[in-house]
Parts: sequence; structure tokens; C-alpha cells
Amino acid sequence: MRIRLVAVVGVLILLLAGGYLFVQRALGGDLVRTQIEQQLASRLGQPVHVGSAGTSILPQISVDLRDVTIGQPAAVQLSRVRLVTGLRGLFSRRIENAAIVVDKGRLAWPLPFSLGGTTAGGDSGSSVTVASVRQIQLRDVTLATALPPISIDLDASLSGDRLDVTKLSARSDRNRIDASGALTSLANLQGRFRSSGELTVAGYTARNLLTTIALTSGGVSLSPLSFAMFDGKFDGGLTVDLRGTRPRVQLKGGVARLDVAELLENTGSTGGVTGRLVGALSVASAGADGASLMRGARGTFHATIVDGTLPYIDIVRPVILAFGKPSGTTPSGSGSSFSSLAGSFTLADGVVKTDNLTLEARDFMARGSAVLNVDTAEVNSHLDLVLSQELTAQAGTDLRRYAEQNGHVILPATVSGTLTRPTVFVDTAAAMKRAAENELKRRANSLLNGLFKKKKSAHQPS
Repeated sequence: MRIRLVAVVGVLILLLAGGYLFVQRALGGDLVRTQIEQQLASRLGQPVHVGSAGTSILPQISVDLRDVTIGQPAAVQLSRVRLVTGLRGLFSRRIENAAIVVDKGRLAWPLPFSLGGTTAGGDSGSSVTVASVRQIQLRDVTLATALPPISIDLDASLSGDRLDVTKLSARSDRNRIDASGALTSLANLQGRFRSSGELTVAGYTARNLLTTIALTSGGVSLSPLSFAMFDGKFDGGLTVDLRGTRPRVQLKGGVARLDVAELLENTGSTGGVTGRLVGALSVASAGADGASLMRGARGTFHATIVDGTLPYIDIVRPVILAFGKPSGTTPSGSGSSFSSLAGSFTLADGVVKTDNLTLEARDFMARGSAVLNVDTAEVNSHLDLVLSQELTAQAGTDLRRYAEQNGHVILPATVSGTLTRPTVFVDTAAAMKRAAENELKRRANSLLNGLFKKKKSAHQPS
């Protein structure tokens, strides 16, 4: 029995050795490497170089290509490419329905050639011909764009010009997206993928990301797109144009219930405003990283912050002092709280502006303009304060007489400094000037009305 077992093992070893030599002779060597280079170069229209070509029979019969580069300069650099074939390909030297397995590599995107078609071609006298591919696997392949590099693992099946992706994992720094879907046209790079994951850009992390990804030859779009950020949610879409030297990004959509304190903390303006933000935005930018994208952002957005506070901005106290009543008692419930802070804003060069800011609080309503530097938190705001009846009652008699309109005193005010160190100035001189102008208008109207009544009485028959 032992002799028989040794004999069987010996036969198996001889078969494996013979098979390896046969495969090596059929599919290996410099001639195979040269033929594959020529076929790929003809198909892609780019110079192709294969460092070496060998064969393996375990676990499957395959052609092993090492150090493959495509393009000049090389847009594609692949450490190892295995063309997995079968016995039929072994005997005919024609690799059909092969599987391509790529281990480690780099792709510069966008590629300088089309990916359409699956036949590499070759004449009948070729040593080996790669006729068709049915499966593609990528492992640890880096996609290099103007954005930070992305490492990709992929499992896909190929049918004509269609690529069905059963698994796609993309990783970059702290980011990860898992997706599945299909490229309906590999030649035109058109397709859609359903994905989920987590993204971090310029220090901001989008969690529970869900989207449908549409690919084109020049970029990518994510729509619909939803993710959680700052304890709130975004719903909308994102497009990325990769055709220029710098990617161009556009973000459109709506936000719901964002925590403003957390948002400001991430921009370096800790504690300036609290509350929950809802709104809509349309912002575009260009840049190769998160910091440059933030600096170059431009766009518009409408925002409303509800149930918030301005911890460092107390408007009520300066109003009371402006009335000449330092010992005046602040109305109960006053302070930095507000029910609504809203406006339509523009963003450019790191500066946010609005000409229709409204602030509604217990003891006043404010309307006016504001400018905020996002990087430094510097603020410059010009407001008209409409005082509540309770606060109006504390105003001086002359001020109430002249500045009061419909039972409310209206005062001009400015807010300057930073969100955490603001200065509130109530311009009582401007208020008195406005009041005097209003009084002159009132008297002029009264005089005109009196003259009109006299003239009308003079023309009436006695």
C-alpha cells in the first residue's frame, strides 16, 4: 500500500510538473508578452509595456503579467495582472471568457483611452490571443484624480459593453463608500450605482450617506443624496466635474434641524450662536482638497435658525442704557434668546452677506443687513430695532413721542466685533434725527390737511 501511495504521489508530481512545463511553453515567455503588448496597444491606441509574462496552473490556469504600464506618460500602472483561462484556451492559445484579476496598481483619471469593447484582437499567427473577458477583479487599485487618491476593490462581470458590479469598495483617508450597480456603457462610462458609507471633507463628516451615483466620462453625480451631519440631515444632490486641472463641485439641496453650535464649533466660532437650522442652498467651488473647496465656495442659501440664543450679544441692555436709565430693570424673560433668525445669504471669498436679516425675540424685532467673515467670525451688522410694547414703555417721553410708530419705538443699531466678542451700539442720535424728520412730516401733513379743509370750506355754498 505504501509503495502504491508513493507511486500515485509521484505520478501526480510528474503530471503537475509536465502540466506546468506545457502551460509555460504554450502561454509563457517573451513572445506571449510581446503579443499581448501589441494587442492591447492596438486596442487602446496607447503604448503598452509588460515587464514580464509567466504562467501558473494553481489554483487556475492563468497568464501572469507583471509591471504593466499603459500610456506615455503612464496613466495606468499595474503591479500584477492575471488572465485566468481554461484548458480550451491552453490548447488553442486563444483566451476566451477570461477573468482578469488585478493586484495593486494606479489609474490616473480620467483615462486617456476608451474602455469600451472586450476583444483585444490579434491575428491568427499570434502566439496567444486575448479574445474576450467575462469577469474583472480589482484589489487595492488606487484611483488618482485631482481629489485625494481613492483605493478601490471591485468584483464585476462583463457582457459586451455592460459591466455589472456586484461589489465596489472605495476608501480614502477616513472615508469609505460601498456600492453596487452597473455601467450600462463601458465605452461612454455611463452607469448608476447605489451606495452607502461615510465621507469626511475639510474636517466635516457626513454619516449614514445614501446616494445613487451616476458616472460620465468627465465626472460623477450623486443624486438623490442624503447624509447626516451636525445632528441634522441634508437631502439634495452633488456633481463633480473632473475635466479641468481642478475638480469643480456643486452642491444643491436642503438642510433640516442642523445643530448650529456644533456647526460653528467646526468653523472655529465656538459659542457664537445656538439653535436649529433649516434651509436650502446652492453652492459651487473648485479645488483639489477640502480646505481649498471651502475657501473657494460661492453660492446662495436661505436659512432660518429657530429656538436659539446669541450668548454674547445682549441687545436689550444697551437699549435700556440708551434711554438714559442705567438702573432700569430688564424685562423678565429678556436676554440673548430668540425665536427666529432668518435671511437670504450670499457666500463668496469666505464672507457671508445678507440684506434681509430678520431677528425675532421676546422684546424686539430686528431687520437689516449683516456681513460675517467665516474664518475670523468678524461681524458687521446694521439693524433697525422694533421694540416691544413693554420695552417701549421704558423709553423716555420725547423718544416715545417722536420715534414711536404704531405703539413701538424703532431704533437703529449696529453690531460689530466678533460673534464671541461683539459690541452693540444703539444710535439714539440717529433715532432722534429720524424722529424729528417724522415729526416734520407729521406737521407738514397736518398743515396741508388743514389748508385743504379751509379751501374746501371756502368753496362750499353758504
